[in-house]
Amino acid sequence: MTELKTGRRFDVGFVPPLVVRLDPELPDGKLPTFFESPAWIGTRGFHATLLAAGVANVEASPVEMRDEANKRVIDDYLLLNIVGRVACVDMARSETRSLGDGMTIIDRLVIDPARIPDLDLFVADEDTDCMIVSERLQRLIAGAGYSDIRFEALD
Repeated sequence: MTELKTGRRFDVGFVPPLVVRLDPELPDGKLPTFFESPAWIGTRGFHATLLAAGVANVEASPVEMRDEANKRVIDDYLLLNIVGRVACVDMARSETRSLGDGMTIIDRLVIDPARIPDLDLFVADEDTDCMIVSERLQRLIAGAGYSDIRFEALD
């Protein structure tokens, strides 16, 4: 079991490809450019866009998507492992709720500008499901014509 979305390099024991099975109840159709779950998975073209933008802190590894309902394997996707986990959230100003001891959900994330590194892309240490993208990278991705990728402005 490889831990994903850690902000650290792949574990030494990680052996690609990451194999995922598509939900057989999903309607057949065009797959998105980018998935957030179970890991950050994007098309090879999206990864090329990141590289062309100068993003150097992403490890890419093949993904094998198995669509058993349609008896096909999709191999145009990569596991995008973002290397960079940064404690950057202003927890006092963010909207949070607790699910129990040590389990805090951030509903509205507020960044502490003094703690933002010189990276276009990184993982929030306080919530490793949260990918932080610089305004520069957001503009480049939006300008590349990806109509199915949405960004949320942070305070």
